[in-house]
Amino acid sequence: MTAIVRDDGIRSGDPRVEGTRITVLDVKRRVIDNGEDPHVVAGEYELSMADLFRALAYYYDHRDELVEREREGDATRREGERRTRELVRRAERGDATGERAD
Repeated sequence: MTAIVRDDGIRSGDPRVEGTRITVLDVKRRVIDNGEDPHVVAGEYELSMADLFRALAYYYDHRDELVEREREGDATRREGERRTRELVRRAERGDATGERAD
């Protein structure tokens, strides 16, 4: 039986299917959020159906924690996108350092 494991050095420590880089949240996003067929998702990830449903069971058993992880990840992503847009704007103005050369 494959377990759900965590390792800080793999996928930022997100819980994942042992022996893979497939996280519980990867499975959740495809099956629950996107409504994809679990058989298709399992096949594409090369997981057994038992492993796929074990990941979903883990999600429901730890839902509050994982929802918070997703929320934090979304906030980090949005901040990174904001910073990237600002850097692009500066570069377009010829001000990549943030200091204007008047």
